[in-house]
Amino acid sequence: VTFRRLHFSFIPHRRKSRFFSPSLAPLIPPQAIHLLIVIVFGQLSIEFCSDSDSSLKNCNKTDLTVVLNSSETSHNKLISTMKTLSSALLALLAVSRESLAFVAPSPSTNLANKAVHHNQLQWRSRAILTMSTTEVGQESDIGKPGTANLPWSELGFEFRPTKSHLRMIFKDGKWGEAELVESPYINIHIGATALHYGQACFEGLKAFAHDDGSVYMFRPDENAKRIKASAERVMMPEIPVETFIKACNDVVKDNIAYVPPYGSGGALYLRPLLFGSGPRIGLQPADEYTFIILVIPVGDYYKGGLAKPVNGLIVDEYDRAAPKGVGAAKVAGNYAADMVPNMEAKKKGFPICLYLDAASHTLVEEFSTSNFIGIDNDNKKYVTPRSSSVLPSITNKSLQTIAQDVGMTVEQRDVPISELASFDEVIACGTAVVVTPVGSLSRFGDNGEETAKYEFTEDVGETTRRLYDKVRSIQNGEVEDKYNWNIKVQ
Repeated sequence: VTFRRLHFSFIPHRRKSRFFSPSLAPLIPPQAIHLLIVIVFGQLSIEFCSDSDSSLKNCNKTDLTVVLNSSETSHNKLISTMKTLSSALLALLAVSRESLAFVAPSPSTNLANKAVHHNQLQWRSRAILTMSTTEVGQESDIGKPGTANLPWSELGFEFRPTKSHLRMIFKDGKWGEAELVESPYINIHIGATALHYGQACFEGLKAFAHDDGSVYMFRPDENAKRIKASAERVMMPEIPVETFIKACNDVVKDNIAYVPPYGSGGALYLRPLLFGSGPRIGLQPADEYTFIILVIPVGDYYKGGLAKPVNGLIVDEYDRAAPKGVGAAKVAGNYAADMVPNMEAKKKGFPICLYLDAASHTLVEEFSTSNFIGIDNDNKKYVTPRSSSVLPSITNKSLQTIAQDVGMTVEQRDVPISELASFDEVIACGTAVVVTPVGSLSRFGDNGEETAKYEFTEDVGETTRRLYDKVRSIQNGEVEDKYNWNIKVQ
């Protein structure tokens, strides 16, 4: 037996493969990974197959073809040899973002005179072992997005049943294994702290299908950091960033059919939720916590999306969050406080509410479920409130980066309500809405009469459109993701 060392390098996937591919771990950075393997079969050489080789039509010039010297002519023995080599690569596959696949030519395949760049290649003496990366697409490890029977072009932002949700339990000081559960119901103790004391926080993020059939999550690492901050504020255990991202990956993969297809304008919305599920009657943290991620295919949050600006109401009768309270944490109670004013506003014909600071009612804070952005086109300014009562928006953070890249000055500061008159465009931004243009903001007095109305663009503003198009192009994989915001589902 002659020992030879073979150095394998991984190459970017190029196209769909008909070959088998194992499941891969999702969290390793997308970089070349090398493996040194000791081959005990005999001499081994590396060749490149040609696109003109019809018998290997799924292979291209970037694929590696291994030509294996062997005295065995039995097809079954050749397959056995390939399985042995495949087993040697399992450890590599467990930590790789790419994949290897193997195929044996059928016994009747005539490889003579094929353009495989090896003029002595004969079926009787050699076998071709093709290692090809598999593109996540029409048929891949994760399946094909958009195959569920849903009206993709008619999706709104509402609950729809999907295949499963992910669930994980924290008990005895540690997190248990994640499981995918198909039932949309959970059993909860009657003394759970989430029910009695509101010990709960959540997140929102999206996964998007790209043109090649792959699926990417948008900035889940930022959601992991934010839920950690929210959990700390209400004394709940930390979910490690890696655990959070893997959980998101796994639940999207299990519900891949419900990811709206590329071109539909929709996305798969992920709602991670962490809550105290252990019983406590006195005010204290629970001894058990449940973390779930449910997924929903969604369209625009406000009907019409970016097609038409919405009219908003400035809220004076209610406050969203108190100074030094939990406004900057994404805890469940913050949203319960908005239900009455939100429903009252809708009855008056306003689909969105703008809250002011609770202390003086003179400063802009944020919309019901979205951050506030004011655009001053003449001075190329992007203005957004800085307040300890405002939830830091990941979408706002992304838009700020894009605005700076196109030459705008980003200002995070106090925004007096009187400054609304100076803005050319006003935007509500967040994961659910992405970007919603606001056409006007109205304020009413105690007698119900309108005391002020700030009007902006009747149509979608130029800057709003540019920012929206840029972030959506990144989310949809239509432009280079130079910020590395997208994380691939694998």
